[in-house]
Amino acid sequence: MKHLFKFSLCALAFVMGASSGLAQNNETGLKDAYKDYFSIGVAVNMRNITNPEQIAIIKKDFNSITAENDMKPQPTEPAYGQFNWENADKIANFCRNNGIKLRGHCLIWHAQIGKWMYQDEKGNLVSKEKLFQNMKHHITAIMERYKDVIYAWDVVNEAISDGGWQGGRRGMGQKPSPYRNSPLYQIAGDEFIKKAFIYAREADPNALLFYNDYNAADPQKRDRIYNMVKSMKEEGIPIDGIGMQGHYNIYGPSMEDVDAALTKYSTIVKHIHITELDIRANEEMGGQLNFSREAGNISQTVKTLQEDQYTRLFKVLRKHKDVVGNVTFWNLSDKDSWVGVRNYPLPYDENYKPKRVYNLIKNFDPAADNAVVKEDFRPSVLNQPGQEYPMVNSQGYARFRVVAPDAKSVIVSLGLGGRGGTVLRKDKDGVWVGTTEGPMDEGFHYYHLDIDGGVFNDPGAKNYYGSCRWESGIEIPAHDADFYAMKEVAHGNVQQIYFYSKSTNTHRRAFVYTPPTYGKDKKKYPVLYLQHGWGEDETAWSNQGHANLIMDNLIAEGKIEPFIIVMTYGMTNDVKFGHINEFTAKEFETVLVDELIPYIDSNFRTLADKKHRAMAGLSMGGFETKLITLRRPEVFNYYGLLSGGIYTPNDIKDKNQVAGIFISCGSKENPTGVTKAVEDLKAAGFNATSFVSPDTAHEFLTWRRSLYHMAQLLFK
Repeated sequence: MKHLFKFSLCALAFVMGASSGLAQNNETGLKDAYKDYFSIGVAVNMRNITNPEQIAIIKKDFNSITAENDMKPQPTEPAYGQFNWENADKIANFCRNNGIKLRGHCLIWHAQIGKWMYQDEKGNLVSKEKLFQNMKHHITAIMERYKDVIYAWDVVNEAISDGGWQGGRRGMGQKPSPYRNSPLYQIAGDEFIKKAFIYAREADPNALLFYNDYNAADPQKRDRIYNMVKSMKEEGIPIDGIGMQGHYNIYGPSMEDVDAALTKYSTIVKHIHITELDIRANEEMGGQLNFSREAGNISQTVKTLQEDQYTRLFKVLRKHKDVVGNVTFWNLSDKDSWVGVRNYPLPYDENYKPKRVYNLIKNFDPAADNAVVKEDFRPSVLNQPGQEYPMVNSQGYARFRVVAPDAKSVIVSLGLGGRGGTVLRKDKDGVWVGTTEGPMDEGFHYYHLDIDGGVFNDPGAKNYYGSCRWESGIEIPAHDADFYAMKEVAHGNVQQIYFYSKSTNTHRRAFVYTPPTYGKDKKKYPVLYLQHGWGEDETAWSNQGHANLIMDNLIAEGKIEPFIIVMTYGMTNDVKFGHINEFTAKEFETVLVDELIPYIDSNFRTLADKKHRAMAGLSMGGFETKLITLRRPEVFNYYGLLSGGIYTPNDIKDKNQVAGIFISCGSKENPTGVTKAVEDLKAAGFNATSFVSPDTAHEFLTWRRSLYHMAQLLFK
């Protein structure tokens, strides 16, 4: 049930007092989470700094601000000497009044720049000397005006080409120019870049000066940027840092390329800023201008890909905290984004509400950043015969390999911390591979593959019924697996039976475990009616739960007297999420109590009385157990709720109606609620026992352990 349907921890929350999803700390912001790493910035417009709700977000999450457009050359000086400081002043004053650092963007750029900078009145390019005069005039004016509040400037923006020949006509034998063939370059070559940094240093000796560009992680463009900055710094040009814009998408760049770029740039500069971060829900990147403003509805697959890309990126950035000084999101929310709300690019949605990715970025685990994965992976014991993948290692990591060379994305539903799964990456051979972000809980897990939005089972793994369908299964070896291991002991029998249900006019199926001694003498046995959870069926307890092996081993060790277990479908899977209050288990009560139990008592050697009859269930099966045992106290003498709610003293009219109550859950569920409930029952005179499975959540190892402990208490 885990990872497939939130029923157990959401719909049952009113019973269990449990919660699901990511843990959130709403008191702190992104800037607080990253105080030991780098500052967190945001590009703002005038609406952002005048709307109270948006101001509150800015003050909570960010300690650096960039003016999205209002400090660029064209808006601040549309004509020579005609300055328009109104909006730039408002943003600067907002920063001054709120104690937020301001990042300047940008001084020289081929776009959003007044043509007066490089053209004369007749539209001809000005001389190099005139260009330099105009540049110095503008740079000096704006930098001196804001030098008290601006700590860093993008001095030159996007001067490097995307590839190919962009630097003017090439002669025979000449190498392609690394530079964009802008009017500025046509006039002065790369000297305009050098002059811009020189003038900026003269205007404000204290500001950090950056060269800023997009696609800066692309290996070819990375090298062009690196070579330019290295060469100019060797000439003494005051370039303090490199700004890597971001403007990524859900498919790229690879984090290996980002890591390599940061590593390489750090050899020539001490400061790297991620200056314009957003991650689009499409395949466009960097400076591409054919934006998909009508990208359509954002599927859960796309959301998962974006969450994974953001999470991987910030992990790499934290790794390079010695050189990464700032990460700035380009706009406050999707509503503000330059690529359009339909591209879903930012941690805040169009209504200024944090997405799940916001909490993934903020609530990271520092220990996981430095985790070392042991390469002792072995095939899962639940693999199909002869299949190598999926694999598990001694730490509990799971690794997957899927051959789908033409796919755009492959996601395994198994993952950690609300991430939505594990996103696989295509290797050089076109095969998708990936490892879970961290160790999984020990025991059994369901999972499936999401390939380009379609749901498929893993051809390497065996299938198990869960989430109302056959799912792939993987087993993370447990340190205490001995109690459900296959051993050389006498084994009981699990047989399939069919019984007619008059109330439903159907022939229904059940599985019956009979102990090894059954049929070898005339002895009669107690019976435990054991229910599965939502999305599962009558196969779950003997397949996923290993109930038969648990019983065989307990009997062989002399820890229990043998008894029969009956497992049938609990009629739970027609319940829709959000409609738990409509579920009464009345129909199933009739099938179980009035039809199945008489059939079992007639066809098996049972002790057919209340004293020798128990009912228990996991999750929603526990909910059924509670409802039916309280309505039919004359039928069952032992009750068991396994991650399925609690009993209170007020629930039970007569304490003599029940001989024993067992309530359990995983330590990652609601252990306090379970132990408190049992304390209250004991205080009221009930024979009650609690069990908390260590280091597990709402999953089958919790329930295997629960059955192991509960079985030793039944029919005493």
